[in-house]
Amino acid sequence: MSKGMFCTGMLLLTLACGGGRELQTMAIEPDPPTVMVGENLVITARPQVEAAGDVDWEVEERYGGGLLQSQGLRVTYVPPEAAGTYHLILRTQGRSGRLQQQEVAVRVLPSPTVDPGLARLAPGGSLQFRVRMRGLTRDSATWAVEEADGGEITPDGHYTAPRRPGLYHLVATSTLDPAVCARATVTVGDN
Repeated sequence: MSKGMFCTGMLLLTLACGGGRELQTMAIEPDPPTVMVGENLVITARPQVEAAGDVDWEVEERYGGGLLQSQGLRVTYVPPEAAGTYHLILRTQGRSGRLQQQEVAVRVLPSPTVDPGLARLAPGGSLQFRVRMRGLTRDSATWAVEEADGGEITPDGHYTAPRRPGLYHLVATSTLDPAVCARATVTVGDN
């Protein structure tokens, strides 16, 4: 899964002081705020009406929730090394001087990879593949070959190519989260 696979848009958040009548709406981009482990995410807050003060951000999970590298309307969020949902607190001051606060949930996705990601083998050749499920507590995975008659792969990632030349795909699916998988492409043919 790559960074470009996530859609961007706007999420309207209503900021309110507990029990107060004053409301301010902020648009947060991207919508939803989603990032993969190992990548940074730029988040922009756009006031829909005039705010009296600056916008401040804070990571709610003080220990292990990631870092903010900047402040103001545009911040860079550096996620932790563990996948999950983390929360940023956005604070601003309304025109009346009241502090207004909103929680912004940021989803941090695992970043799976297979090594090697691309390989070339002779017909009947074999190669050891390894998976890294960055962001999950274990790298364990189940292996499969996508194509029928595309060769064989053992539970530990040792692939044996078929005798027939072609393009084949190996898939490693996390044993912790079946929605997380990584692929490798193998070209089988005479060199």
